[in-house]
Amino acid sequence: MGLAVILINWRHEERTLRCARAVAGWHALKPHVIVVDNESTEATHGVLSAAVPAENLICSTVNRGYAGGNNLGIERALAAGLEYVLLLNTDAEISAAGVDRLLARLDAYTQIAIVGPVVNETNKRQTRRLVGGRDIARHSFTRIIMSPDDTKILPEYPIHAVDYVSGTVFLARSSVFKEIGLLDEEYFFSGEIADFCKRVRDKGHKVCIDLEVEAQHHAGQMPIDRRETLYLYYGLRNRFLYVRKYHAGRKLRYFAYWTMRGTLGFARAVLQWKISKARAILLAVIHGNGGRYGNQNAAFV
Repeated sequence: MGLAVILINWRHEERTLRCARAVAGWHALKPHVIVVDNESTEATHGVLSAAVPAENLICSTVNRGYAGGNNLGIERALAAGLEYVLLLNTDAEISAAGVDRLLARLDAYTQIAIVGPVVNETNKRQTRRLVGGRDIARHSFTRIIMSPDDTKILPEYPIHAVDYVSGTVFLARSSVFKEIGLLDEEYFFSGEIADFCKRVRDKGHKVCIDLEVEAQHHAGQMPIDRRETLYLYYGLRNRFLYVRKYHAGRKLRYFAYWTMRGTLGFARAVLQWKISKARAILLAVIHGNGGRYGNQNAAFV
């Protein structure tokens, strides 16, 4: 059994290396760790190459985003003939035993193509227990929050089918990438995992959460300026892309809904004098309606 673990670095070399060392400690699983350095510079390459073997390090001078960066790693994993691919955020933690359990689920349930754990997401204000997600065109808050007691009464416990598994900790069979293709890089950041899971489910495969496996996500590490600009921009804009691809028959209805939501958010941000946030929302609505997708970081960074 070959397991590829793909880590994306973008301006967080120390965090990436800390995560890589933790994964390398999964001795029984013998993971093949692939580190992708997005927007690689001489400085970042120097730091990473000192700790990561050359055959495990992919450097892209262009920032290809979450989708494109992971695609580089996935292509490397497929070329190496590895059987499973784990996408792991560098600000997340999961034990070797947890990954082993997820792999066992895939072995036991051939109809499941993608599986993830319950994600305990912590920021400065709260901890949320996330159990997968829902259709990003239909729901404003797509991530499912559920207590341990609630999960235990689910009819399929400990396996729970969802629309998508969080990209924070995402385990898939390599065969599904060969069948479905790679992540859609038009999303760049946010939404590409929901899109991929939709394509997988449309082919008749199941996407599930293992409710007996848990991971930790330290979400508060993203600076507030990026949460209110980059994260907000892509999260809203990419809903328009998802609608174009999968809800064409209801495009006008969904476009009107997300435009209205964006307009209200823009007005609130202006009243609060959060000009950068207001601008991000406005651009998301304009670009989403106008079909301008892909990397738009230059507008914010």
